[in-house]
Amino acid sequence: MEKIKILIVEDHEVVIKGIKTLLEPYEELEITGYALDADEAQRKIEHLMPDVIIMDINLPEVSGIELTKIITEKYPDVKVVYYTSHVDEDLITQGFEAGAFGYVPKNFSTEELIEAIHMVHQGQKFMKGIVSEKFLSSYLKSEKEKKMKENVPLSERELEVLKFLSQGMSNKQIADKLFISIRTVETHKHNLMKKLNIFSTAELVIYAIQNSIIKI
Repeated sequence: MEKIKILIVEDHEVVIKGIKTLLEPYEELEITGYALDADEAQRKIEHLMPDVIIMDINLPEVSGIELTKIITEKYPDVKVVYYTSHVDEDLITQGFEAGAFGYVPKNFSTEELIEAIHMVHQGQKFMKGIVSEKFLSSYLKSEKEKKMKENVPLSERELEVLKFLSQGMSNKQIADKLFISIRTVETHKHNLMKKLNIFSTAELVIYAIQNSIIKI
């Protein structure tokens, strides 16, 4: 049976020992070495050519995400799995965008780490539970921001209402300013949200800033 060669990249030796203890019972896995930082990791990759790298995101000097970009470019056949205590939407998204194939929080079970190793070795992405939820949340937020930046045609009156809302004016103040009813202001606000696919006044303000409708 051909073994899956693994390199551990982690700057705490006690964690390295812990990972070794978790993986050693699995005969199909071979721990070929470990590295404490990005420079050592690159030297070890060149020498050992592992199949899978188990990596922490927080590394000294060069982050795990930056190192992943380097690995993806120089060694496309080497698969990176993050094994970290940080479960953050932005980090998860940045990690996968950098080229990582798996993201395993340290509070996941050993079986899930082993499953991740096997999946990424086969070229499949691994994300489960809270990681999957946070990645989806980050992705949806990113898509919403893209839509907010799109050039959506707004009427002159809608632009006026949006501008005044973004200046912190109440519906009544806007109604008095434009000599229209409060109900009409509310209708314009509802139409703005529907057109722009956003759901709060705060997001309307962000849209107004991004599209230079108001200046800060």
